[in-house]
Amino acid sequence: MDTSANLIASLQTFHIERPEALWNDLREYLLTLVSRTVVSADDSHPFHHWGELYRSVTVPPSPVETPNREVMITVPAESPMTFDALAQLYMADRAGEQKPSTLKETTLCHKVISEHLEGLDFRNHSREDLVAFRGRLAQGRMPSTVNKLIVKMSAVLAWAVENGHLSRTYDKKLKLTKGVESTRKAFSQPQVRKLMDYANCLPEASWKRWLLSLGIITGGRLKEICQLTPGDVVAMKSGLVAIHINEAGEGKSIKNKQSERLVPLTDGAYGFELAAFLRYVDVIRRSGSESLAQIGYRPSGEWVNQHAIPAALGEAYERGLVFHSLRHSLASLMQAKGVPVTHAQAVMGHASGTITFDTYGAGVPVEVIEKMLKAVFTQADLEYVSKK
Repeated sequence: MDTSANLIASLQTFHIERPEALWNDLREYLLTLVSRTVVSADDSHPFHHWGELYRSVTVPPSPVETPNREVMITVPAESPMTFDALAQLYMADRAGEQKPSTLKETTLCHKVISEHLEGLDFRNHSREDLVAFRGRLAQGRMPSTVNKLIVKMSAVLAWAVENGHLSRTYDKKLKLTKGVESTRKAFSQPQVRKLMDYANCLPEASWKRWLLSLGIITGGRLKEICQLTPGDVVAMKSGLVAIHINEAGEGKSIKNKQSERLVPLTDGAYGFELAAFLRYVDVIRRSGSESLAQIGYRPSGEWVNQHAIPAALGEAYERGLVFHSLRHSLASLMQAKGVPVTHAQAVMGHASGTITFDTYGAGVPVEVIEKMLKAVFTQADLEYVSKK
């Protein structure tokens, strides 16, 4: 508005000083005045001197071409880089590497993580943001569950850094360290013997007998045992007999690549009868059945957890003792007997230290594992006899 007043004042001065001026004189003066006022030497934008009049315009700026043909463009702000956005990019790249069951679990975990991050922009995040996120996760969840979610988040963030979506993250050493011990119980050695005694009282032709027996002497997961086929029972020239835990075959799956393994069957361990088991396998093979199990995975789990274990232990039964506890029992026994970490994990087929006691090590010959298990079970037998 100041510019308008200046123009009017200049016109008034022109009329006072040159009352005799003609229209052509006035026109020439106006053109000179406007060119001097509107376009200055230090800024060629035509609206520079219009001050508040220009700044009061509320319409969003659009590209404007100046007399010098410079284009002024308003650049939109970047969208926040949220975990949800990163997770979608991550899954688009990595989903094909995951099993359907793992993919479903990962998707659910990502949803929980995204909700508790509350729209955090990872381009501008801090360590404090992630510590607060961990605190929100910990409300109503076990420490082990919190750590599992943090691992899932860290996998996405590490991928984002590797692929140039983020420059850095602050999730290192974010996992909880207190209260993360496994809550799953292990059977005592006397309890394991009671379970084998119970199994040996079942008919030789009953799958239930071998479900429980194999769990005791191999530490195999329930699903791994339930999906065994006659072809998965391997007899070697040396006389060694092992079960081959794998996912070759329709409907079969294993937890991860480390889960595929050969686990020797130790004759006599806790009273296990290898010859009787091989007779059962032969009957199933001749029947043409593709599975050793006579009942499905879920019915097998219900029977062993809700009926067999409580019945076998009687008054010694404790809530929380389930089929999976057999894995902990065998792992604890091997650790107590000083079994090398790599040997223990070759038996358990586990890639983390939560089940065995260190990082995974593969490539141990099955003959070495056979000798190790025989020694472990023999020592356990001797200790049991000496305490009677």
